Amino acid sequence: MKKRADTLKQFGERVRDLRKTQRLSQEELAEKADLHYTYIGGVERGERNLSLKSIDRIALALKMDIRELFIPCTSIKTDVEGNKIISEINNLLATKEPMALRLIWQLVKDIDDWVRERKE
Repeated sequence: MKKRADTLKQFGERVRDLRKTQRLSQEELAEKADLHYTYIGGVERGERNLSLKSIDRIALALKMDIRELFIPCTSIKTDVEGNKIISEINNLLATKEPMALRLIWQLVKDIDDWVRERKE
């Protein structure tokens, strides 16, 4: 069984990643969420057992659906720097609308096709 502390820590790391992806300080996120900045710090360190109301405030402040806060960042096995980049891309994509995601996907696919053609 997973410990609550692990769950809180993972949730806090997700909030931190999303906040940093949006280039927000803890103070800015706290202000947008109508929470205290020390509370946000506690959340990010996995020290706070949040209420659903606080989670919703954070989601709204990050301009995302509450469910997206619970989607763990997945990454391909690669080096540490590669994992960091993939995590940042995943966090950035989590804030985009479906139409923008389709355009981004097509762009990435076109770049991948171009790279493969150059290797041949």
